[in-house]
Amino acid sequence: MPFQVGIFIDNLLNGLTLGALYSLVTLGLVLTFSVIGIVNFAHGDLFMVAGYTLFVLINPPFHLPYLVIIVLVIILTAIYSMIIERLAIHPIINKSWRTHAITTLGLSIILQNGALAIFSANPQQTPTTLSDQIVSPFGIRISIQRLIILAVVVIVFIGLQLFVKRTKLGKTMRAVSQNREMCQVVGIDVRRIALITFGLGGAITGLAAALITPIFSIYNTMGSMLTIKALAAIVMGGMGQVNGALYASFLMGIVEAFYGGYVSFNYKDVVSFGVFILVLFIRPQGLFGKKVGL
Repeated sequence: MPFQVGIFIDNLLNGLTLGALYSLVTLGLVLTFSVIGIVNFAHGDLFMVAGYTLFVLINPPFHLPYLVIIVLVIILTAIYSMIIERLAIHPIINKSWRTHAITTLGLSIILQNGALAIFSANPQQTPTTLSDQIVSPFGIRISIQRLIILAVVVIVFIGLQLFVKRTKLGKTMRAVSQNREMCQVVGIDVRRIALITFGLGGAITGLAAALITPIFSIYNTMGSMLTIKALAAIVMGGMGQVNGALYASFLMGIVEAFYGGYVSFNYKDVVSFGVFILVLFIRPQGLFGKKVGL
């Protein structure tokens, strides 16, 4: 098949959009993992809940303006995440990773079955006027929704970097991530930082859902695969490396889009995880992690 520039650009844009989805979900997960050392297996399901929140607000009887919905979804998802932290994570924060895993996996099952009971298993669509509006910069056709998504990923990433490095709260979160016990000794309320971290991660996840679900379908089990891919991006980028997780997310998205566009969408997930395994064979510490040994 001869090389066609239009198809290549379409696949690249699809890959960047998928990468944006994975990176925004991964940012919320890597934040909680880096700061408080908890892998939240229900994080992708939080994206699903945020997507259904958008679905409810954009349809009757609410039928709110899209910009208002974005703000509400961000706030509500942050609240959802903080409630999860208070009810499920707060009592076990000092327990072993096994307790963390079982608790968050159980929470994932509860959220998925709750969504199934309320919304059924049928995929739901939430198109907006922005997702239907097409622009053609430099002859490249792309929806305004996708342009906004790509711009927001850059803004969120830069904003998160500035927040963590320049603000007092951000520096406190970095300190907790480096030595939780010492922070407790000097009087830092680690549990309060955990609550704030979950709220911030939830806000980022809510933003991701508000922007990305209009171009995808929402269904109750979508969170499981998102969580797995976010975890793969964290490991592939280097455990706890926010920058590495972001780059790995885009790598997975681009690989999936090109394989799906040129070969088959049926096995795109297999290929992206194949790249994940290949990276770990070559660099077991991840793309941007540091090698650790005795």
